[in-house]
Amino acid sequence: MTLTPRCYNRSRFIIILAFVFASKGGGLGGVGGVLGRYVSGVSRSAFVSAVNPSSSSTSAMSSSIENTADECSTLLPSKVMHQQDPNLWLYHVETTTSTMDEARKIVESITTDDTDANPKSFLISAATQSQGRGTTQRNWKSSQRGNALFTIGIPQSAWMVDLKKKNHGSMVPLTLLPLKVGSLVAQQIQRSLEECLQDDKHQGMSNAAPKVTVKWPNDVLLKQSSSTQSSYEKVAGILIESAKDWFIIGIGINVGYAPDIPKEGSDYGRQATCFSQYCNATDVDVNNDDDNEEYWVEVSKKLAVDIAYDLHSWLHSKPDEHLSSIDEHSGGAILDKWKSFLDWDMELVLRDTPKRERVRLTGVMADGRVIVKEVETGTTRTLVADYFL
Repeated sequence: MTLTPRCYNRSRFIIILAFVFASKGGGLGGVGGVLGRYVSGVSRSAFVSAVNPSSSSTSAMSSSIENTADECSTLLPSKVMHQQDPNLWLYHVETTTSTMDEARKIVESITTDDTDANPKSFLISAATQSQGRGTTQRNWKSSQRGNALFTIGIPQSAWMVDLKKKNHGSMVPLTLLPLKVGSLVAQQIQRSLEECLQDDKHQGMSNAAPKVTVKWPNDVLLKQSSSTQSSYEKVAGILIESAKDWFIIGIGINVGYAPDIPKEGSDYGRQATCFSQYCNATDVDVNNDDDNEEYWVEVSKKLAVDIAYDLHSWLHSKPDEHLSSIDEHSGGAILDKWKSFLDWDMELVLRDTPKRERVRLTGVMADGRVIVKEVETGTTRTLVADYFL
């Protein structure tokens, strides 16, 4: 076995790569940026200082390391191997501080002396979290059972080295990782909602299906339209961090309930929605709260496993397994899939600027940056390190 529970000092590595531009015409000349503000804990100044659009042929990389001491209080949860691929290891705990914390324990316990015995990817899910968090350390309310709370771990080399080989030797910008994950999450949410609504239809109920859409760079929304207006409410969020030589991808999906989101203060944000607002638990007593809760817990577990397997199989597939879609590992293919869930008409608000300008997306660049147009002034700008409400 290569997993050995032990105490460890947690080191949080946030990697920032600068965008690389060609000297003539300012065109993209190489790898385009990495995580920047896509990952938690990177300040705007730290990211922007690493990005130098005027540089003709150089790239910069800086690492921010935050060390905190953790004491080993529990053993690692037991694992099972995915039935379709034993190289994907699955863990589940009933409750934890955060699945990101559990993922760090798993990474710390993976030895490097026998890589063939290590997982190629892993999933850790939980029924509840006491300290769930979102981007920039915002609180992610998740102490109630019924939602999908999980973290997927992938080796950094799977994206930086293996994916390059699958893409005919061309590097895929790491800034596209949150967009790839967002597409997979949106796809599985759409599938799950369609199945749920189909079950309702068979039982004589007919609810209008919401449209699944994405919000740059790391959220999934549900759009509900009426004759007069459309609403966009948050159903899922994604957080990407580094742990040693792994990326750990935290995902939260509102399945059984929608947490209350403050309308002011440090945790204010877009209002939330959930699956259960659109479809009912099937084959359970709808008046029994425990039955309803367990139903959504099981739906959440399946969502976590399916999304983890989708990402794992995409990253680690052999070339001959994807003859029908030769270019699916390219940056262009990642962007096309993400944009297929994008609602270009959606009005967005810049979350962290003094004026909180209202904007609409007008374009997405090859490295995942977006071009927006201000609603009031018509001014166009390119965004690198911003979040929207």
